[in-house]
Amino acid sequence: MSGIRLSIDNEFIRKEKWFEWFVDNLGPRTKMKRRNFLQTLSLAVPGSIVAPVVSVSATKHHQKTSKQSKEPTVFSYDDGRHASGLYQFAPPLEASDLTYAVDQLVDSGVDTLLYSAGLEGGAVQYGSQVAQKWGDNVDVWVHPIFYRASRNLKQLIADGNDPMRILAERCHQENIWFLPTCPVCIIGGDPKVERGYGRKSDFVFDNPQFYVGEDSASQAKFLGRMFSSKRLNFLHPEVRKERFLIFEELLTRYASDGIEVDLSLDNEFGPFCRFDEVGELAPILTQWIRELKKVAKKAEKTQGRRKRLYVRIPSGPSSMWKIPGFEVETWVTENLVDGLICISPYKKETPQNALLMLDQDLDLSAAVKLTRGTGCRVLAGFTTFLGRQLEPNATPPMTHAAAALSYDQGADGFGVCSGAWSPNGWPWTPTEYATLRSLGHPELLATEDKMYKVRSLAMGKRDPEPLFPIKDPILPISLSEGEPLILPLRVADDLPKWHGLGRVKSVSIQVKVSAIEPSLDKIEVSLNDFILPDSIRQEIDAHFRTLKNFAVSPYGYIMDYHLPPEHYPKKGKNHIAITLTRKDPKLKGTIEVFDVDCSIEYRLHRHFEESPIEY
Repeated sequence: MSGIRLSIDNEFIRKEKWFEWFVDNLGPRTKMKRRNFLQTLSLAVPGSIVAPVVSVSATKHHQKTSKQSKEPTVFSYDDGRHASGLYQFAPPLEASDLTYAVDQLVDSGVDTLLYSAGLEGGAVQYGSQVAQKWGDNVDVWVHPIFYRASRNLKQLIADGNDPMRILAERCHQENIWFLPTCPVCIIGGDPKVERGYGRKSDFVFDNPQFYVGEDSASQAKFLGRMFSSKRLNFLHPEVRKERFLIFEELLTRYASDGIEVDLSLDNEFGPFCRFDEVGELAPILTQWIRELKKVAKKAEKTQGRRKRLYVRIPSGPSSMWKIPGFEVETWVTENLVDGLICISPYKKETPQNALLMLDQDLDLSAAVKLTRGTGCRVLAGFTTFLGRQLEPNATPPMTHAAAALSYDQGADGFGVCSGAWSPNGWPWTPTEYATLRSLGHPELLATEDKMYKVRSLAMGKRDPEPLFPIKDPILPISLSEGEPLILPLRVADDLPKWHGLGRVKSVSIQVKVSAIEPSLDKIEVSLNDFILPDSIRQEIDAHFRTLKNFAVSPYGYIMDYHLPPEHYPKKGKNHIAITLTRKDPKLKGTIEVFDVDCSIEYRLHRHFEESPIEY
């Protein structure tokens, strides 16, 4: 057969008919469009770094079929350290130890990798020519894992395995978008104390004159641990230039598909200046992004590859964006950004207080309204920290509920933005892949089992005072006898439709109340003004239970209401009222509502049960 083909005249080759024959004979998994194949072959990276020749196996880059997204839809954020070889593998490392960050995504449902290029202190995690690498300025280390990470990184680069190049190539081979990400705000500190961690560059140590300093504004007390007085003030041109060079390098020196400009710091938000300087900062930050967009456009022409610019911002009304000085409306209307990654604005950690909670119901209304009719996409970023004894991270039903709520508001995509998403350990287990599979498909999410949670702080966290205003209650909340506690609950499911098809297996409301004894105290729960009768309630004793290695906390009861179809929650906004109608006068102390959940289970078809017999 090959002899016959090779005897065909040169016109066959000149008209590129050879390529069509080649693709047709590769099979459906490796077919690709000619124009993208030629684009990849003609790739050239500017500067002193010459792009490697791309092998035939790498020519699948972004050849999306009609069933696949043509733009980033489901993303996974990898901080490059925790769930990777830098921390977990003993040196020396090979290129394949890096590419596992990509390989685990293949056919998972994730189409985009956000990979961290740098740390909170200005050091970077790749072979940069414009910034110090992790540990470049350290002689004696004080942290064994950080020491290992630096050794692994330096050894990889010395062997010619720059993480950014290796990961970009692997993403292109496996048809995954690659967007390096880096924080815009970075933190300085005392080199005598912190140099031995290797995470902070000489730039942040040597320039305390650029620190924000103490802030007398009342809002400053609500900032999280990342936004200390030693963060660098973005009003200084030297600070802006230092950050700009890194993003410029990620756009021009590597075959990335763009960048994510992370305007958070470890998913916390705050201004990159004092609060009284936010008005001055806003247009400066916009101009900085404007210049970065010019670099992206130039890199597109040079590399022949689309260079997207995504930004990570707080979800919520547009007033939220103004608090740190983000002119999001300008960024969208001027086409400076290609996507908004909206995450919860409420994370906060300090030694004195913390606001850590699972935030499923992000308010995307402002972002969706702003971007409709533009080319800018809205992706919901889910931070999965739950903070419970048995589950530190969101379960699959909780994650599916968060995704369904996002699409219900008009989001274009969804992703996990916890730096190291590994709820069952790393590498991922089959449970993670089952969770990811449907995240880009609202039609599949419609009948996934879900658990919707009222916002509740992680265990042991008691100070919900945030920088960004919260209109809805955050549990735990104390009950006062006779006074109803009203809690909002938004649901994305069309339960009447699926019940009519016999697909709904069960719908239940669970209310966990601490320090209560149902035989002595009386609780009344209503859903949308319908009082749930005791006849549909199961009382689950968590007053004192010892499970493997621990005792259940807090002590109390779970009131589990199995709802009849006529009283299922409606699609959209619902409200739950909880009233302590009688309290035992002989026991002092506070009765608190700790968790409120709505669990929905589906069956594959009417009368179809997965396990129809027990023996």
